[in-house]
Amino acid sequence: MFTAISLTGRVTADLEPQNSQNGTPYVQFYVAVNKGYGEHQHPNFYQCVLFGKAVERAINAGVQKGSLLFITGDLDLVEYTRKSDGHKGTIPKITVYEWNYIPTGKKTDDSGTGNPESSDSEKGFVPISAEDCGEDGLPYN
Repeated sequence: MFTAISLTGRVTADLEPQNSQNGTPYVQFYVAVNKGYGEHQHPNFYQCVLFGKAVERAINAGVQKGSLLFITGDLDLVEYTRKSDGHKGTIPKITVYEWNYIPTGKKTDDSGTGNPESSDSEKGFVPISAEDCGEDGLPYN
């Protein structure tokens, strides 16, 4: 049975791609999702896994520790036993089908260094003035 989930959270560590025994690329990572408000706020952690071409997309897009993502996938509750002390527990695991960055409002340059000195035109954006708009107010008619 498919249990769909969508969430917004921050990646907790840099991605470390691996290959399965049959050679399929995959990456596992955790996402922290804040729950509650004020003094009752706490994070919930979800283990996420990407397979195949989605791994390359995430690496090329620069997903790293602290990246804010919107994730959609299939939720499973996986039981585990810690080898160190035999403690048993359950962890939510998401097989990610789609993900996207969530804008954080921070101004960054193309290198991702956060340099506010780069202009919009250097980032590939062209400012639109009133002269660029037609009678209906839409640009480039």
